[in-house]
Parts: sequence; C-alpha cells; structure tokens
Amino acid sequence: MRVRVFIFIIVLIIFLFSQLRAQVNIYDKFDDVSLPGWSSEKLKIKYSLPESNDTNGYIIIYSDDVLKKNTHIGSITKVKPFTFSDSCIINLMVEGVSNDVTFTVGILYDIDKNNMYNEDEDILVVSKPISLNFKGWKQIKVKLTEENFQIVSNYNDKFTVVQSESFGMRFDFQTGKDFKESKLETGIALITEIINRGIVYDKNKKSKEEESYFNAKNYPNPFNSTTTIMYTLNESTNVRITVYDRLGREIATLVDEVQSAGTHTVVFNASNLPSGTYFYRIKTGSYTEVKKMVLEK
Repeated sequence: MRVRVFIFIIVLIIFLFSQLRAQVNIYDKFDDVSLPGWSSEKLKIKYSLPESNDTNGYIIIYSDDVLKKNTHIGSITKVKPFTFSDSCIINLMVEGVSNDVTFTVGILYDIDKNNMYNEDEDILVVSKPISLNFKGWKQIKVKLTEENFQIVSNYNDKFTVVQSESFGMRFDFQTGKDFKESKLETGIALITEIINRGIVYDKNKKSKEEESYFNAKNYPNPFNSTTTIMYTLNESTNVRITVYDRLGREIATLVDEVQSAGTHTVVFNASNLPSGTYFYRIKTGSYTEVKKMVLEK
C-alpha cells in the first residue's frame, strides 16, 4: 500500500508540473472525503483516505464481484455545472488495472433543464474508449473535438452543444474480449481542463525555460517572505497577475488593472505561507505566461 501511495505522489507531481505552461481549470482535485457530486451505477466508489486531503486524495472505483468478458461494468457520474472551452484538452490521471478494461469520458448536457440527465431528451458527448491495460498511474489527455468525441442524442443536435454549460461528467467502464476474470479496482485523480490559448513559448526554440514574452523575473528567488516581480508590457493593456500553489490553488491576486507600456514591478508578500514552490501567472488579453518561484523560510 505504501508503494502504491508513493508511486501516486510521484506521478501526481509530474502531472502537476506538466500543466504549468498552459491555462488549467480544475474540474475536480478530490480534496473532499465526501466526494461531493459523485454517484455510481453498478460500481462502487470511495475516497482513498480516511480524511479529506488536498494533496493525496483520489476516488477509488471498484467492484465487489468477479467480472466477465465483454461486459459493461458500470459508470460513475459527477454533477457539476462546467463550461468547457472549444477544443480544450480534458486531462486525467488514472490508475491502470493491467487487464483488458476500457473507459469512456462522457459530458452530459441537461437540455430540458430539469436538473437531471435522461437519454430521451438530453445530450451525451462521449469519447472513444480509452484503455486501462497498464500498470500504475498514467496521465491521459483527450481533446474535445469531433475526431475524439461523438454526440449521442435522439434529435438532430450539433456538436456545438459543447460550447454551452454542461450538467456533469460520466465515466463508463467496459471489459473486453481478452479480459481475465477478476474484480475491478482503479482510481481517478485531478480531472482538469487544459486551454492552450495564449501560451507564448515557441516549440521550435530549444531553451523554453528562458523564454519570456514579458521579460518576467522575480528577485530574490529563492526568497524569504517577500520577492519583487518585474515584467515588461509592450503596449497599454489590462494585466492580471495571480499567485498559485503547486496544486493550482489561487493564493493571491497582485495586479488586476490597465497598465501602460513599459517595465512594472509588484511585491509578493508570503510571510503567512509555508515554504515551498509557488507560481505566478501574468495574463493580458493576448498572452498568458507562468513562472516559478521558491519560498524558503
């Protein structure tokens, strides 16, 4: 069990750092032992820890019975209003089962506005099957496009429904023809939406870490309690600077106003925060950039 948790933590850290250059919206980070909004059909669900934990918590999905080949195992659903961005990436961290099991990612749309999903009136946008035939934890990305998802509806509905607010998200699990009969236990953590708009790093350049559209840096770095962030704007624009911890939680908003072209500075005071790695995001109407800083007390 300790090895399983250790592997989960390592993959989680890699998962988090892989998202920092893109704008990320968290759908569920599994920090609540009550698993709010989640329900299951045929399958069972439980929290991975006895108490809420915003670092190591995740949802465990399991069956009590031995499963057969070519069987729909069941589904889990979260009811949560959420508007996905056009052509965004739905980003998951999933635990494999080393067996012939697949799952699909479904987005539910409550068209008749009765606060529930029903197949007769509503819409399901569902991904192609995704294999769970691997060991340990794995990051899975699926782009929300017609190439990767299909629309399920009793009417002549269009894929543009994904631009409206969704009712919830559903995961369906299925055994395949090569499934070795057994019980099921898997897990899902950190469901996020990745938006790639406005990222300024050039994929053709070798040194991505040193590239900065805003010529941004903070000094000192590492720092103790306070650091000064310096950045340059090429034109007068609205700029917003926010600070996040390593789990993507917003800690502070340092700037949110229209500023003139030129070099600007702002001080970040972290006297009430624990030591660790933090990130500041500079966002204008055209660009978004994320930089790392380290607090050492």
